[in-house]
Amino acid sequence: MRRRSKVDRVPMGSEGAPAPLGTPIGWDDLSSEEKTALKRINRGPDHVISQSVGERLIALGLAVERPHGIGISRQGRELVIAVLLRAREGSGTELDDSQS
Repeated sequence: MRRRSKVDRVPMGSEGAPAPLGTPIGWDDLSSEEKTALKRINRGPDHVISQSVGERLIALGLAVERPHGIGISRQGRELVIAVLLRAREGSGTELDDSQS
């Protein structure tokens, strides 16, 4: 039996644990307020978002509770990056009209 490395070890029940597997969340599944909040927390920890939006992003697995506030999860970062890349390729998203 292989011992889990520090990288792939996730404590059960921790606040930073990934969301349960299910239907993946798409960009169009989010409200404009949730999209804006996700883009802001993707830029770094100094952005303040509303508690209700933060809780919803955490429930969706797109954000995690951190000691100094809410931070983006791996799933959330992958979603934002995918949207940014689509916008760069010119496939048209609403990313540009709500950037802050």
